[in-house]
Amino acid sequence: MLKFFTPDRQGKQEPYSYRARARLVGHCILQLSEAKQDDIVVIGRIHEKSHIDYLRKNNIRYIHDICDNKWPMLEHLWEHTNLYATAITTTCESLKELIHTKSQNAVYVIPDPTEREEEFARFQPGTIHPFKVNLVYYGSDGNYRQLDFSKYNFPNSDLTIVTNIKDNNIEQWSFENQGKWVRNADMIILPVDNNNPMAMYKGNNRPVDAIRMGRFVLTNAQIPSWLKLKEYMWVGDLEEGYKWAINNPNEVIKRIKSGQSFIEETYTTPIIKQKWEEIYNVCYTRNIG
Repeated sequence: MLKFFTPDRQGKQEPYSYRARARLVGHCILQLSEAKQDDIVVIGRIHEKSHIDYLRKNNIRYIHDICDNKWPMLEHLWEHTNLYATAITTTCESLKELIHTKSQNAVYVIPDPTEREEEFARFQPGTIHPFKVNLVYYGSDGNYRQLDFSKYNFPNSDLTIVTNIKDNNIEQWSFENQGKWVRNADMIILPVDNNNPMAMYKGNNRPVDAIRMGRFVLTNAQIPSWLKLKEYMWVGDLEEGYKWAINNPNEVIKRIKSGQSFIEETYTTPIIKQKWEEIYNVCYTRNIG
C-alpha cells in the first residue's frame, strides 16, 4: 500500500503537500511504525534524518515527494533522503529539472490535485456588489510579501486580500475562507514576482483552484506550470487584462469553461490518484536503497 507520512503538526498549518497531495489521494500515517515492508511510504517536506534511518533499518521503500525548491534551507537533509529513496516525485517539470541537477535518482512529475468541486462559471461584474468589481487575491504570506498592490489601478473595484498574515485589513486564509471569498469574487487577481528565482519552480494549484470554482484569473506569471493554463486566463499586464475582461464577458466565460474541462481531465483526484498508483507499481519492483 502507498502510505503518506504526515506527522502531527500540533496545531500548525499543514503544508499543501499534506492537505492536497496526500490526504486527497492516499492513506496517511502519523507514525512510521504504521508502515510494513510491503508498503511504500511517501515522505514530504516535514521529516528528519531519523525517519529515513528508520525506514532503511526496517527495509521499507520510500518516495521523497518534493513540492517546492527548499534546497537553500534543506540541502543537507535532502541529499541524504534522495540518496536512499526508491524514487522522487515532484509537482512540475521545472522542479524535476532542478532535482536532476541535485540527484541521480528517478524523478516523476505528479501535479497537485485540485481540492475543489467544480462550480458554475460566472462573470457578471457589479451584479453581486453593485457599481464595484470585486477582486480577490489569495496566497501564502511568503507570496504576498513579494507584492506591491499600490502600483496597480483597477478602476471601480474593491480588492480583498486573503492570506495568513494577522492584519485588520486582511482576511485570514483557510481552505473554507478562500472558497467563500472566491465565490463572492468577479475576478481573481494573482500577481507574482517573476524575478524571484524560486517562482519558476512553483506548482499551479492557485490558478487551478480559481478556474475550478468558475472564476476568471488575471496574472502576470511566467511560471512554466502556470503557463499551461494560459489559454484559460489572462497572462500579462494586469491593468490591461482587467479592462479586456470587462469588455469581453462572453470570451471570459468561454475561457473559464474551457479551463474547467482541462482541469477535470488533468488535475482531479481520480486522475492524480492513478498517477500515484502507477508510480507505486514501478517502485514496488525496485530494490530498497
